[in-house]
Amino acid sequence: MMNFKIQGFFTTLIIGTVSALTISDAISQKVNAQATPSCNNVTIKGSYGTKFTGTFETENLVAVGLVKFNGNRNFQGTDVLSINGTVSPNRPLSGTYSVKQDCTVQIVLTSGSNTASYSGIIVDGGKEIFLIQTTPGSLITGTLKKVN
Repeated sequence: MMNFKIQGFFTTLIIGTVSALTISDAISQKVNAQATPSCNNVTIKGSYGTKFTGTFETENLVAVGLVKFNGNRNFQGTDVLSINGTVSPNRPLSGTYSVKQDCTVQIVLTSGSNTASYSGIIVDGGKEIFLIQTTPGSLITGTLKKVN
């Protein structure tokens, strides 16, 4: 009789342990799935205020503006650029972008005859984008914040 009670105890212990491990694994998978970003080109559809600062070759620059992403790999807008204190207002901007599922983004920006490439990351569900220019000779970073 004692053997049956001990076997029953161990059976209950094993079943309880397996159940606890299964539940723990399921919770862990759900948390990991929620923590994994999932982005596409539509993630940044809409208007963003922009701010860029840095140096290109030996010139200091700062720019602020507004761009609108169409959700289909293109954007356009305007900015005000200051290079070493010389201001260029209402510069037209346009370009292309590509968003990966991991929320990284590649942007090619064109203003007049100038083209610059940027790499970045989309944060807070598309409310903000952090960029760094990848054009040789530059040290320019930018932040874009969702307007609407």
